[in-house]
Amino acid sequence: MKVVYRIMAALALALVAVCAKAGTPTNERWQQCVLEAIDSFPQHGGYYTGGRPNQDFSKTTLQALNEAYHMRLADQRPQFNPQKAQPSFCSSATYAVLVKALLMWDTDGKIPRAAWLNIKPYVGIVDYINDKGIGEDDGFGFWGRANANGPGVAVLVHELKAGYSITAYRGAKSEKNKEKPGERYMTDEEWNANPVWQQAVPGDIMKIFWNRNETNGSDSGAIIGCNDVKTDDQERGHSVVFLGYEPNGDIRYWSSNGPGKNNKELGYSVATCPRTRVQRVVFTRITQPEHFANASKMPPTSENKYLSGLNGKRHSTTAEMKKMIGAK
Repeated sequence: MKVVYRIMAALALALVAVCAKAGTPTNERWQQCVLEAIDSFPQHGGYYTGGRPNQDFSKTTLQALNEAYHMRLADQRPQFNPQKAQPSFCSSATYAVLVKALLMWDTDGKIPRAAWLNIKPYVGIVDYINDKGIGEDDGFGFWGRANANGPGVAVLVHELKAGYSITAYRGAKSEKNKEKPGERYMTDEEWNANPVWQQAVPGDIMKIFWNRNETNGSDSGAIIGCNDVKTDDQERGHSVVFLGYEPNGDIRYWSSNGPGKNNKELGYSVATCPRTRVQRVVFTRITQPEHFANASKMPPTSENKYLSGLNGKRHSTTAEMKKMIGAK
């Protein structure tokens, strides 16, 4: 399967070069590191969002992620072992690839030890670095931002000044979720032809807000974040790495994919979906990975109130989201 990944990466990198020549701001070396980082991950390994080990999984995703990110007090940078990062879920997968790509890219120490200490996932487990067992909820610290509802990674990258994001929205289908009078839910033809799809580059981190209007009548793809109103639609999303398109135009991506009937057999994998299954999308492109050095100013207790609020308190408007991710 790694051979398949390498072939896919080679094809994807050809598209990266085309986009770069077309004037799209792209750091080709970084995009290559992301795609090569994916190649270092195992296949599957299990999909699990639970908070305790069970008969299927001897450890949780957070325990596995903490083991994979190995750093001692005397270390200048961590080691990250993808084989230990099992089981997983979608945002842990994109975070893990981001860390692995940073380690592959930073061959000359541009990212200081202080930044690596904060990039570490603080998940409530006592270890060499996290001697108080701090846990980062959504919106807190580096991991808490990357793991947040809404455009978590996009907000993180914007805060660090490490890249930019582009976004598109098909519109709400239900009247209750429309943000302004006259808001239209685009036709399939209009949405498939949206310019955002041509601007995406393999290696971008992609946040999918699922369109479930035609499958179960839910307009949750119009929603950013989760509030505390039980009768409201809530965000239903997926954090992935964009890999390109199938010959028929379907989106191809890598992540920890699940849940399903047998979560032990799921996890890290390539998947595809039609563009019409996406109701809202955010593509985040890292162009200045050296600015992850700014994570040295993002301790585990630092809070992004926008992201923390999306964790069970409130929803976001499209305009507010664009402001928080720096998108035009």
